[in-house]
Amino acid sequence: MAAPQLGVRFDEPVWREATRGFSRHRLEIATSSRALLERRGVRFDELLPCLALGPDRSELAGCAKLYLPISDEPASQRPVAFIVQLARDIGTAELAWVFVAFGERHPTAGVRSVYERAHRQLHGQFPT
Repeated sequence: MAAPQLGVRFDEPVWREATRGFSRHRLEIATSSRALLERRGVRFDELLPCLALGPDRSELAGCAKLYLPISDEPASQRPVAFIVQLARDIGTAELAWVFVAFGERHPTAGVRSVYERAHRQLHGQFPT
C-alpha cells in the first residue's frame, strides 16, 4: 500500500525570497524538488515534524521538514530542507502542505538555518 500523501502549494513571492542568494547547486536541488512535489505531492513518510521550540529558539509548531534532495539517502547526505506547514484551503476545505522556507539544515557560522528562516517567514523576525 502506498504511503498517504498531500499536495504542496508554493506561493511565488515566498519562493523567490526563500531561494534568493543560494548557490547554483542548492538552487537546482530546490527547483527540482519543487517540480517533483508539484507533480506528485509529498508522502507523509518523507516528512519529519519540526520541534515546536528549537534549540535556536525557532518556533515551528505544526510544521514539518523535508530533507533534500528527496531520496533514500541518509539525512547526513541531504544537507538542505524545505519547511512546510499544514493548512486547509478556505474555498475547498482540502488539506495541503504550504511551503514556508528553504535552506541549510546545519549551516556554518554566520549563515541562518532553514529553521531560523522558517521562523522569520511565520513570525516576521528571526528567533531571539
